Amino acid sequence: MPTAPLPAYRVEFPCDYPIKVMVRLQPGVRSHVDAIVERHAGPLDLSTVRERPSAQRHFMGLTYVIRARSQAQIAALFAALKLCPQVMLVL
Repeated sequence: MPTAPLPAYRVEFPCDYPIKVMVRLQPGVRSHVDAIVERHAGPLDLSTVRERPSAQRHFMGLTYVIRARSQAQIAALFAALKLCPQVMLVL
């Protein structure tokens, strides 16, 4: 029996949009990633950024919530983050 396709998820802009970034834990990496996010999303309240270090403290997960204005803005931010050598993953 065939299953019905899932409906496409549509994001309505502007909206609060969470972005998760996994980085290698190195000196200055947090400020570098903060600067990239601010360049694309505007000023951040840095106290709202969540940090989760890995068990062995080699990596850190950062969660930002930006006020997204468009899909193009999100795509440009993801592309800029992926160019950072310390960034392992962007979700």
